[in-house]
Amino acid sequence: MPLDHKTPDADPIRIETDIDGILTLRLRGELTSAVLREAAERLVAAGHGTRVNGVLFETSDTSIAYDIADIVSAIELIMEELSPRRCAHVSHGERTRPYMVMESTARAFAVKLQPFACEDEARAWLLQR
Repeated sequence: MPLDHKTPDADPIRIETDIDGILTLRLRGELTSAVLREAAERLVAAGHGTRVNGVLFETSDTSIAYDIADIVSAIELIMEELSPRRCAHVSHGERTRPYMVMESTARAFAVKLQPFACEDEARAWLLQR
């Protein structure tokens, strides 16, 4: 195999937890309904049995290949099971419609959701008391 052969990431879903009770969901590549469903289920499993203060969704390196109902279903599962205080969505500025769907779905669960272009700003906002 040539040294310049590009291979896709092994897993388009990465979940991180931190000491402040923030779960970070990092998504890469094409976001299909199957990827969204699996990401939501894995995020819920990672937060099970712990206090979740906030969720950070990082989708800067993704492309959309899902229906609106798929994102609503994923966000509803996360909100129902984890009950975070706040959520932050870090992405590029071209995601107005998906963000609006995420925000309205989170609002139904009394969860604040804000968009950000910078992960540091998003994390600082999540940590506000």
